[in-house]
Amino acid sequence: MAKVSVGLEIGGRAVKAVELIHRKKGYELKKLGMVEVNLIEEDSQREALTIEAIKKLVSEYKINPKRVISGIGGDKVIARIVEMPQMTDKELEQSIRWQVEEYIPYPSSEVSLGFHILDKDLAGEKMSVMLVGVKKEMIEAHLHLLQKAGISPQIIDVNALALFNAFQLFNTEELSNIALLDIGHYTSSIILLVRGSPFVVRDINIGGFQITRSIAKQLKIDYEEAGEIKKKYGLLALQRIEKEGEEKRKLLDKVIRESMDNLIKEIIHSFEYYTSQRGGEAINKLILSGGTSCLKNIGGFLSEELGISVEKYDPFKKIAYDSRKFQTAFLAEIGPMFTVPLGLALRKAVEV
Repeated sequence: MAKVSVGLEIGGRAVKAVELIHRKKGYELKKLGMVEVNLIEEDSQREALTIEAIKKLVSEYKINPKRVISGIGGDKVIARIVEMPQMTDKELEQSIRWQVEEYIPYPSSEVSLGFHILDKDLAGEKMSVMLVGVKKEMIEAHLHLLQKAGISPQIIDVNALALFNAFQLFNTEELSNIALLDIGHYTSSIILLVRGSPFVVRDINIGGFQITRSIAKQLKIDYEEAGEIKKKYGLLALQRIEKEGEEKRKLLDKVIRESMDNLIKEIIHSFEYYTSQRGGEAINKLILSGGTSCLKNIGGFLSEELGISVEKYDPFKKIAYDSRKFQTAFLAEIGPMFTVPLGLALRKAVEV
């Protein structure tokens, strides 16, 4: 019998779900859904509004709340790639618990720890392991939110790892010097790859929210109007600017560029660390996804700032689907927004 799973991403601006059928020869897209969270800049009602959005998503798309795999993100999710002597999973679990505070900057009593073996056969009888530590209070808060929305999740995963899962599924070559970047509303995830495996994994608390807030402040307009302007015009540096409203549009372009300055600095910092650890090798390509990846001309802007090629990721390019329900052009257009929930849906499946 076929298996089905639902990847649920709870973002700052929207909740998104991907429902997959797991078949022996691959995956089939069954449902795709998104509901916006009606937040304003002062979002003291965020929890209530997010719960409302999740309930609406479940109701409108008839999602089974017991098939859900959800994810957590943010700079308090710590991932480290370490080399350890070759050992069994059981031995590794015991060893890590003794050494957790060497790798994770929180007391072991406050952290839920997981690991994933990336390469079992490194030189010198060693193996490469990804350790992931999440503060227990984060997991408890996330679980509380889901339960209030009527969701009983099978797994609470990490968004950055879901991003890697979505990319790895269709890119099995030993790819090196490539960066994955998912830009969300509040958080961006960056993964730098060596031989097809993560070498650096980071969550940065910068996203589309900071851009919208800067536009609102500089143009002296409310947050919602700023969001609409950002969506309409995006980055204009590579576009022909019409004479009408030229000054305002130039100002908008300047504001967006400046608001992304901190994100660019963090990306460059990650690249420099990679180069220093890889004997001078440099990142030469960036794969872009996330809601903010839909900002007009952001690919050209990032390429210009970072000096490397940038392309948007289409996570559905090798997923089967019913062409009567999903159009190819539509999936390619919105695909980057659904990379993380797709990666979560790949995590595990249950019987229909």
